[in-house]
Parts: sequence; C-alpha cells; structure tokens
Amino acid sequence: MTEQSRAARRRDQILEAAYRVFGAKGYHNSGIADIAADLGIGHGTFYRYFKNKRDIFRHVVEGIVEQLRAVVADEDPDATDSIEAYRQQTLRIASKLAQLFRDDPYLGKLLFYEALGVDQEINELIHRAFDMFGVFTELYFQNGLRKGFLRPGLRTRETALAVNAMIFEAGRRIYVDDEPDRALSRWIEAVVALMFDGVRP
Repeated sequence: MTEQSRAARRRDQILEAAYRVFGAKGYHNSGIADIAADLGIGHGTFYRYFKNKRDIFRHVVEGIVEQLRAVVADEDPDATDSIEAYRQQTLRIASKLAQLFRDDPYLGKLLFYEALGVDQEINELIHRAFDMFGVFTELYFQNGLRKGFLRPGLRTRETALAVNAMIFEAGRRIYVDDEPDRALSRWIEAVVALMFDGVRP
C-alpha cells in the first residue's frame, strides 16, 4: 500500500468515525476528542486531514448527499415509454431512497435535524442538493411529456420538487417511526398512489 493510499484510507476511517459520532451524539454535542477516541487516534492525526469539527461535518453531509444522488441517478430518465413503466420506475427509486433511511437511522437524523442550522454554508449545501434532486426528477417528467404519456402542460419543475418533498418527508417519518418497516411500506404506497392516481375514488 502506497503512502497516498494509506492516507486516503485513514481519511475515510476518520470520516466514518465522524459519521458515527455525529449520528449518535449530534453535531453540537460532539467534539474532535469524541471522533479521535472512536478511532483510538490522537488529535494531531485528525488535524492532518480536517481543519476542525465543522470542516469534517461538511464532508459528512456531502457524503450523505452523494449517497442519495447515486440512488436518484441510478435510473435512466429516458428509459420509460409508458405511464405504467414510469410508475414502476418511480416505485424503484422511492423504495431505494426510503430503504436508505430505514436501514441507517443516522442518515435521517443528520440530514433532517443536525445539518440544517449549523451555519449558512451548510444550509446552502443542503438547499443546492435538494435543487439538484429536483433537476434529476424533472428529467423523468420531461421524458413523459416528450413521449406523450404525461399530461400536456405539466409544470415539470414545480411538480418535481413537490414529488421530492413527499419522498423526503417519507424518509424523515420512517427515521422517527417505531415500526420503520411498516412505515416504509405505507409511505411508498401513499406517495406513488398520490403521484399517479391522485385522491379520486
């Protein structure tokens, strides 16, 4: 293993420890000492890779955003040619996102509760991420309009952001629910049904 790869591995280990510590204790109740203790390293080792607690927290949040982006970008927006195929595609994406929040309770806590309010830069990071997810989702609606299986005149940007808001609210609720498996199933069913069927009988 080269010196560069060892350094990259150590940096990743510190990030993983920070994720655990921030997830368990919260941002404001955690310190560099907690992260160092989790790994059994000295403070000096930490500061070779990150400037301070806020710096590593920003990297943790960026890692969360990348996890979510990878799920959203995993599907091809142009792949569907019918409303039913798009419904199934939406079900896959919503299920994968919801499962992330169910399987990792720290993810929901850090994204929805700890990150917002740390400072303006991290707030903007989160808002840019949600805007990015909106761009991804809008591509699916634009595909449906081009191919004629979605309603003409659909406001794709606003609809994309509204759908994402439902999905992320599902993630937040799953995180705090005492029965996350049941919550996951109900929220996915509700979001997809509302999106494609509305509330008509």
